[in-house]
Amino acid sequence: MNFNLLTWDESYKIGNNKVDSEHKKLFDIASKIYQNKINKEELILIVKELVKYTKFHFANEENYMQSIGYEKVKEHKEIHKGIVNDLNKIIKELGTISLEEAIEKLSDFIYSGILQHILLVDKRVHFNIKSREELKSHFTWKNSYKINYESIDKEHEELFKLAIEALNYHDKDIKKHIRITIKKLYDYMQTHFKHEEEYMRNIAYPNLKEHMAQHEIIIKEMNNFIKSIPNLKIEEFERNLIEYIDIWLIGHIIYEDRKIVVKS
Repeated sequence: MNFNLLTWDESYKIGNNKVDSEHKKLFDIASKIYQNKINKEELILIVKELVKYTKFHFANEENYMQSIGYEKVKEHKEIHKGIVNDLNKIIKELGTISLEEAIEKLSDFIYSGILQHILLVDKRVHFNIKSREELKSHFTWKNSYKINYESIDKEHEELFKLAIEALNYHDKDIKKHIRITIKKLYDYMQTHFKHEEEYMRNIAYPNLKEHMAQHEIIIKEMNNFIKSIPNLKIEEFERNLIEYIDIWLIGHIIYEDRKIVVKS
């Protein structure tokens, strides 16, 4: 695990200041693990602090979800419970593994447990309550999404431009415009994935198979979205497209694609 992936990044924000500050605090606590020379006893204290703050944050988040009438709060609570259980398991294992193994195990958990949860689960809560205007006004490519590999970054940005183009239907035949632009987005996404997979093969990326499986999921989700379009109102189309791009595509860039460059 590359520890640079485990520091707080602006691209992890979900758009709620309180929640974003608490997420950042989780990363700040976790960063103590690898920013200083620590022993096993100090590591245990850091993990306990992380568990305590994680529970505090989850309680706040669950109260917030209930206050806005979020319909999937029960499922979200179960996910939270699983994350806390995983952290407690790590604490129990600390006495039987080396310090290096413990740091690696905890780092993997932060990346796959906390970061993935923020990008793929928490974002849905906040997308659910934002107005159509808010969603559209913040829907733009950000430099913080870059993975710092020029050709891949250019293709990621182009995907975003095509998604924005699909939303710009004013003074046009809306149905025709949406049909054409969504097809362009879908075709370019498949082209980009082929280029990305070719690059991974060239550098002998060890997680190629898993990454390709993620690409298949994203394409499947896009197919499901396209099939739903004829039955969607314009506002629903906008919301679903923005959510799809932000959660499935941007989430994939931040969570999976950065691993490629780190390992190359």
